[in-house]
Amino acid sequence: MPHRPCLSIALLGLLIAPACGKDQLEGPKAEVTVSEKKLQPPAVPAFDLPAAAGDGSHSVKELRVKGRKFLETEVTVQGYVTWVYECKTALREPGMTDEDVQKLIEAEPDRCERPKFYIGDAADTPAEKSLWVVDVPRPYNKAEMKVRKKGDPVEPYRCDPAQLAKTPLLSPCPPYKVGDKVTLTGTFSVASPHSERNTDGLVVFKKMKNETAGYESPPPVELPPGTPPPATKISPNDMVKPS
Repeated sequence: MPHRPCLSIALLGLLIAPACGKDQLEGPKAEVTVSEKKLQPPAVPAFDLPAAAGDGSHSVKELRVKGRKFLETEVTVQGYVTWVYECKTALREPGMTDEDVQKLIEAEPDRCERPKFYIGDAADTPAEKSLWVVDVPRPYNKAEMKVRKKGDPVEPYRCDPAQLAKTPLLSPCPPYKVGDKVTLTGTFSVASPHSERNTDGLVVFKKMKNETAGYESPPPVELPPGTPPPATKISPNDMVKPS
């Protein structure tokens, strides 16, 4: 039988052609389909500030958002106490009684931080959105009372514990607790004279009105000319002086 190589090659080409088509070269199709629905991004939250009070006071949010222009100036801000620093709470360890904590504070008063609290525009404002109020006046501790002499003027940021106990609403040490509605006046800054720091801003206490407690700060103490500024910590030498 005569050979027909041309016909054999032609038939082989017809058999191979479907296996090498375009669909075979593309590979499997992706399982992800393109949706024609347009996605709607979430609405941008409003950053509107509360309307300014007619008395010239500021809201907490205003000072936190636009505080740069108020730096190192005296401001008045209204709000609610949202957190209070408690030395006894900060120092308490498991198993310690109230008496144990008090003894520790009397023996090592420097372990207590200066009184401070936070205020917010609402009573439930979280701490991260509240404003620090620092360098709040506090009573003299036992070590300080031992070195004070009768007739010594009360220094700024301090108050006589006896007066505080007898007439709390007349003391320069203000009453405050979480939930109280207050009006604060002080210097808006990022650092206080007693080394408190917050880059978001804080208020260095000057005076306060606590509407909930019915309290208003008395006029500030004016020391005689030439009186040295109060030390931030009591001198070790003073602590061993005889009373």
